Amino acid sequence: MGEIEAMSSLNEQQRLLFLNQMSASRKSDVSAILLAFFLGSFGAHRFYLGQTGWGILYLLFCWTFIPHLVSFVECFLLPGRVRRYNDELAYEVAARVRRA
Repeated sequence: MGEIEAMSSLNEQQRLLFLNQMSASRKSDVSAILLAFFLGSFGAHRFYLGQTGWGILYLLFCWTFIPHLVSFVECFLLPGRVRRYNDELAYEVAARVRRA
């Protein structure tokens, strides 16, 4: 819903530019879940979503097994987070395209 709302006020040329930039930057929920499941102890899913601070925190505690448990739980929460990330990205890209 976020991408459609963000595109609604753009003209045809701006929409093409918007779609091009979104397809290059959009994150996949399947990729995020797989990263969390297999490399979650190291915070790979957090780095993937641009949450560098959280990713570093996972790296610092990866030896404790706690990030592994947390990332397993996050596998079930990631689709919503990825959707929010893509929605926020859509509004940022639309604002950039309008200014250009």
